[in-house]
Amino acid sequence: HDHSHGHDHSHGHDHSHGHDHSHGHDHSHGHDHADHLEIEGFTSLSFQSDGPFALRKFQNFLDNQMPQEVFRAKGILWFNESEKRHVFHLAGKRFSIDDSEWTGDRKNQLVLIGRNLDHNLLRQQLQECVAKDAGKGFS
Repeated sequence: HDHSHGHDHSHGHDHSHGHDHSHGHDHSHGHDHADHLEIEGFTSLSFQSDGPFALRKFQNFLDNQMPQEVFRAKGILWFNESEKRHVFHLAGKRFSIDDSEWTGDRKNQLVLIGRNLDHNLLRQQLQECVAKDAGKGFS
């Protein structure tokens, strides 16, 4: 009897794990429907670059150039001044950057989500953040 009781217990554990998993799936499922946002004037802009950002230029972009209309942003940032991989999250007026280690190729990948964004201008501003002398910072 003990044995069967133990089995039930582990089954209960699996069940709660399964619940967590399905919740996580629902969450990621919501992200797949990002294009529905555009109906209300929301757009998402993806930016990628093979070269690193210059840290000061990107900080200036965040402080002075990023439009009020951007309310969500996330990305992987590569800075010329840093060996670390920086995970960027923005929600409303608050943002966080967490450092981690690189696995795989280094690159910049950024997604901005907002209302009535000027994609061309934003792309140009982000492109200007890319360090001209990429990689020379480590000599």
